[in-house]
Amino acid sequence: MRKILIVISLLTMSACTAQQNGSTGNPVTSAATAVGDAFSKLNPNKPRVKSEEVLGKGEAWLRTHLGEPSFIRADLQARIWQYKNKNCVLNLFLYTEPSSQPALAVLHFDARDSQGLDTNRDDCLATF
Repeated sequence: MRKILIVISLLTMSACTAQQNGSTGNPVTSAATAVGDAFSKLNPNKPRVKSEEVLGKGEAWLRTHLGEPSFIRADLQARIWQYKNKNCVLNLFLYTEPSSQPALAVLHFDARDSQGLDTNRDDCLATF
């Protein structure tokens, strides 16, 4: 609960500061940046995973850096891993390369907010 209050306070302060400074920036982008920054400050010992790091990674790497997924769907040559929390849902699509090894790797992923709308992948990753 305390973390939520801190994040809400940071979002409110960043919105007020932008208005006072006459900023014409996008308030949604500013709020998303504030949430990501707030998460980094709340979890200083956990390195933040960036979206460009996830592509091409396998199951072992994902478990080490993101933990166990909330849901796994297994098909013949693909897996869908889903990480879910109160902030967002992260869907990772792992496929095998038919020409080489049978190991699965992330070839695509997306992030959705609590209403199911697309959201920033890096901000969502920061919450896991």
